[in-house]
Amino acid sequence: MSGVLNVLQMKEEDVLKFLAAETHLGGTNLDFQMEQHIYKSKSDGIYIINLKRTWERLQLAACAIVAIEKPY
Repeated sequence: MSGVLNVLQMKEEDVLKFLAAETHLGGTNLDFQMEQHIYKSKSDGIYIINLKRTWERLQLAACAIVAIEKPY
């Protein structure tokens, strides 16, 4: 997302929270649709998820939620 405001940029604090929550760890099965979101795999077969891509998708989801006027 080029041209994103500084407030929306991923900060070191955000990365540390992702790591603490272990959101970067996937499973051992890799679906072809998830390949674009994988950073690499560990020696035990666990896939490591790309945190930059995760951050971008969270921003997209937040924009979609904000765009909904009355979700109820």
